[in-house]
Amino acid sequence: MIRSDFTRKLLQIQRNILCRYTSSDLSKGNIEKLEAAQVSEVIEDELLLKEEELERKRNKSRLKDHHRNMLHDNTPIHEAQFWHQGTLKYLRRLYGRYGAASGVDPALCWPVKAELHDAIEYEQIKYPKTVSELIQEAKINRQENNQRIMERQNDIVKKIEKLEQWKKDLYAKIEKNESEAMAAKERRERLIEEVRRHFGYTVDPRDDRFKELLEKKEKEQKKAMKEARKKAREERMVKKILVTNEAISESNVNDAKLEKVE
Repeated sequence: MIRSDFTRKLLQIQRNILCRYTSSDLSKGNIEKLEAAQVSEVIEDELLLKEEELERKRNKSRLKDHHRNMLHDNTPIHEAQFWHQGTLKYLRRLYGRYGAASGVDPALCWPVKAELHDAIEYEQIKYPKTVSELIQEAKINRQENNQRIMERQNDIVKKIEKLEQWKKDLYAKIEKNESEAMAAKERRERLIEEVRRHFGYTVDPRDDRFKELLEKKEKEQKKAMKEARKKAREERMVKKILVTNEAISESNVNDAKLEKVE
């Protein structure tokens, strides 16, 4: 198709030149020069068209021209093809990416009065405090943060100082639990031995009579231990009351002596 168009254009050029200069005084050499100049222009145009056709055939991505330019980082098309390409925001972004090659007037990048007004109002609402107020607030926050850090460090130091005592308390508690568990085990073994002596012969611990008697012995033992704890608690209360009464009596005696002295 390109070749046929090229041939038609050449024939048209020859006809135009012959029709225009057959009755003139131009020599044959001048006619050939004019013909060669116009033929060269046609050849250049045809080469450009051929190059565009080849480029179009090479493009298998089916992307639109502006998308393909974005992909290959080429200079975008200057003519707006969509409504958003004529907006101020789009033109500014275009100039910011491609610079002077975009063909956008740099003056468009400067904000208009409405934008300046909106920016100032936004900044006043979002940052209502002055610079001096912000500096003072930052100083207060830094002081409070340092105070919290110091308190935290002092608390850690105090806890480290108490660490040894906590270890001793923990070991004592573990030892107490172990001794109580050992005592409970020994008590149960003694109860089992008492039950066996009660029957007078070796009895299987899984026997119902053995279990029943063992349960009875355990209840009696728990009751005795409960009574012992109750008695010890009462003795402590009595001792505490006696100590309190002695302190009160001593205080009364001292008050009486002071009254006599006065």
